Amino acid sequence: MNTPFTLQLEHHQGATGLRLRGNCCSSAEATALVEAIQHLIQAGTRILWLDCHQISNLAPAGQHAVLQIEQLAAFHQLVVYWCGFSGRVIQQLSASGLYLLLRNLPASSYWAGNDNPA
Repeated sequence: MNTPFTLQLEHHQGATGLRLRGNCCSSAEATALVEAIQHLIQAGTRILWLDCHQISNLAPAGQHAVLQIEQLAAFHQLVVYWCGFSGRVIQQLSASGLYLLLRNLPASSYWAGNDNPA
């Protein structure tokens, strides 16, 4: 099943969260994700929580977007917490070595209003 990729922005108590759903497989989907993060950086976001538990597939284009986000985050001193990757997505990220670069937390840690991970 090809689940469309969607992003849902959330703000609460000064923190920013982004819920990701579906498959991030095409270059258009990857570009949309990176552009959303760039917009948040320009808006002054310092800590970003990404709820990833509903991402079902992260193809090479999506993984490239994740790498771009981590590079942007490092450059702009943005802290990014990736929460709740599925086993399948962890395998995809691990195969490329990208998983080792991420601040990965369980899905239960996602909370857009929390400045410190549980």
